[in-house]
Amino acid sequence: MKEEIAAAVFFVARLVKRYGCLDNDSRERFAAALTSALFETYKNHWHPNAPTKGQAYRCLRMNRVRLQDPVLQQACERSAVRYEDLGLPQELTVWVDPGEVSCRYGEHSSPFCVSVVNSRRADGEFSRRIHDAVERASLDVQSGSSSEEEDGEPKTIPTVSNPNSVYRVQMSFSSILIRKLQISDLLKKKKKCWKKIRHLTFRTSAHFKTPMQEYEELKAF
Repeated sequence: MKEEIAAAVFFVARLVKRYGCLDNDSRERFAAALTSALFETYKNHWHPNAPTKGQAYRCLRMNRVRLQDPVLQQACERSAVRYEDLGLPQELTVWVDPGEVSCRYGEHSSPFCVSVVNSRRADGEFSRRIHDAVERASLDVQSGSSSEEEDGEPKTIPTVSNPNSVYRVQMSFSSILIRKLQISDLLKKKKKCWKKIRHLTFRTSAHFKTPMQEYEELKAF
């Protein structure tokens, strides 16, 4: 349970760092408070031999009906942090299960894996998965995957069954999208850089006189 909670806290903290407005000290206080709150909440609802048992109870969830997750809100109160300053997506679901942490942005998107604890090979792979999951926030939130819960009644918290069959495909597809965005952004920056160089070259050359101009000035003198 320790590693799963650590992965979940690290993931949420990365989201807060990317999209929130907390300083380093505030983020550290929040992460410590969230870790404590998750241990207290999950200690009697953790079943390694039946990972899906109690899954809905261990789910961190916020949407248009339930704007704030109770556990995250508790962590904010303990760390003297405003919930709004976390900058978390309006619709977010995080499952913390034995051996795996998974996530979904939006109420109608497909869930994907954040961390598989039992198969974690190295810290680099773990960090990459967390990084990809955080980057995906902007992709899924902008994809129009928000819910239309106009009836005002919260839907039943979903559970994830046999997640590995879906997650690995989702992570691979997400990595491809992220790579394409990175290449596109790099090309845009390169284009802007060349424009600045050409502009600077033109301005610099305007301050220098050609040999013919200097000769004409000497003749006039």
